[in-house]
Amino acid sequence: MQYAALILCLLTPSAAVRGSIRGSSGLLTDMRPEVVSKLLGEVTHKWVLDSVDVMRNTTAESQAYGDMEKSCFKVSKSIIAGSDGDEDRVSEYMKEVCDEHPTANGMCTEFANGIDAAMIGDAHFNREKLDLTKFCQSFWTGKVQSAAKELKLQIDTEEKAAAEKKAQEEKEAAEKKAQEEKEAAEKKAADDKAAAEKKEADEKAAAEKKAADEAKAAEEAKKKQEAEEAAASAKREQEAATVQAMRVAAQAKTENLTAAITKAAQVQEEHYNATEESVSKLLEHAKKAIELAGKKEAEIAKKEQEEKEAAAAAKEAASKNATEQNNTTPTAVETMVAMNLSKEEAAAKAAGDAVANKIAAKAEGNQTVSK
Repeated sequence: MQYAALILCLLTPSAAVRGSIRGSSGLLTDMRPEVVSKLLGEVTHKWVLDSVDVMRNTTAESQAYGDMEKSCFKVSKSIIAGSDGDEDRVSEYMKEVCDEHPTANGMCTEFANGIDAAMIGDAHFNREKLDLTKFCQSFWTGKVQSAAKELKLQIDTEEKAAAEKKAQEEKEAAEKKAQEEKEAAEKKAADDKAAAEKKEADEKAAAEKKAADEAKAAEEAKKKQEAEEAAASAKREQEAATVQAMRVAAQAKTENLTAAITKAAQVQEEHYNATEESVSKLLEHAKKAIELAGKKEAEIAKKEQEEKEAAAAAKEAASKNATEQNNTTPTAVETMVAMNLSKEEAAAKAAGDAVANKIAAKAEGNQTVSK
C-alpha cells in the first residue's frame, strides 16, 4: 500500500502537466522510470511474499489478495493516468521501467503485458472506466503465485537447508557437548583415578612409614631392652661377684672367727681348767687361812687369859699404862687378825666368785652353742 501511494504521488504531478513536457521518446520525464522500477519491484515482491504466506497457511488468501488488489489498482491506474491512457505510451514507459532492473524483468514485463492486455484503444475509457479487476486477479493467480511457488520452494529449501544446518549444528553442538562432557567425564575419571591412586600411594607410603617407624621403634626398644638386660645381667654378675666375695670374706671371717672361737674355747677351757685348780687352791688356802685364824684366835684368847690372870696377880705392881697397854693389845691384835682374815676371805671369796661366774658363763655359753 505504501509503495502504491508513493508511486501515485510520483505520477500525479506528471499527469497534471502531461502534454506540456515531453522527451525524445514521448514519455513524461517527471515519471522517473528508475524510481518507479524500484518501487514496483518492492511492491510485487511483497505480493509474492504474501502469496507464500498463504501457501504456508500463515495468512488467509482473502486478506492477502484483498491487499494485493488494492495496491494493484492504484499502481496500474497511476501508470495509465501518467501515460494519459495511451496504450502505446504505457507500453513504451513500462519497457523503460522494466529495463531499469533486468534481474526483476520477468515480473515487471508480466505486469506491463497485463496492463497492456487490459487496455483498449480508447484513451479516455482507459483513464476513466477501465476495469483492472480481471488483470489484478489474473496477475495474482498467475505470475505472483508462480513466483510465490518458486520463492516458497526456495524458502523451503533454504529453511530446510537452514533447518538441516541448524540440526547439523545442533547435532555437532550436541556431539561436541557430548564429546566435551565425555572428555570432561574421562578427565574427571582420570583425575579421580589419579587422586585415588595418589591417595592410595600416600596411604601406602604412610603405612610403610608407620610400619618402618614402628619397626625402628621396636628395634630400638629391643636394643634398649637388650642393653638393659645386659646391664642388669652385668649388674647381677657384679652383685653375684660381690656376694661371692662377701661370702668368701664371710667364710674366711667365719673360719677365722671359728678358729678364734676354737682357740678362745681352748684357751677358755685351759683357763677353766686352770681356774678350777685355782679355786681349789684358793679354797684350800682359805680353809688353811681360817684354820690358821682359829688357831691364832685361840692362842690370842689363851694368851689374853694368861695375861689377865697375870695382871690380876700383879695388878698393884703393874702401872696404869701397862694395864691400858695390856688391855689394848689383845683388841688391836684381834682387829688386825680379823682384818687380815676378812681380806683373805674377801679375796678368796672374790676370786672364787669370779671363777664361778666365768665357769657359769662358759657353761651357759656351751649350753647356748649346744642348743
